[in-house]
Amino acid sequence: MEYEYFANQALHKIALEKKGDRFIVHYRESSFEADIIIVSDNIYSVIIEGRSYLIYIAREKGKKHIFLDGQSCIIQKPGQEGRRLDRGEDRAAEGKSIVKAPMPGKVIKINVSEKEAVRKNQTLAIVEAMKMENEIKSPVEGQVKKIFVSAGDLVDSEKPLLELEPK
Repeated sequence: MEYEYFANQALHKIALEKKGDRFIVHYRESSFEADIIIVSDNIYSVIIEGRSYLIYIAREKGKKHIFLDGQSCIIQKPGQEGRRLDRGEDRAAEGKSIVKAPMPGKVIKINVSEKEAVRKNQTLAIVEAMKMENEIKSPVEGQVKKIFVSAGDLVDSEKPLLELEPK
């Protein structure tokens, strides 16, 4: 199975190949073996070179939100739904400046206020999902036009959190 994902503003590709009860992971020019154990529907234990990792997965509209060691990314199969992964910069370039929750969760904190100037990659809010706090960052430099949620609100995936007016 092949997947593509965005991490650190870059598109990455990864391929998984089943070999007995193990997987061969192909990434860039290297390959390595991994033991993958399903703990629950959304939690996997992965052992790579003797080191164990817990991976939390939230599924949403053909995408998977992956949380590992405090980092997160979104993956989907190449060409799925005939579109690329949705990124904040792309929405802003199209004149859309809505910042959405990447998955269902609880708003822990809103770090900005309406009419406040924000810089690209500034933390706008923190949403807790699957016992992990996720920083929601500004995709563009601009100004906060409207805030739709407050701390303590439960949000569905893709729910608008706030609207930005790009600079």
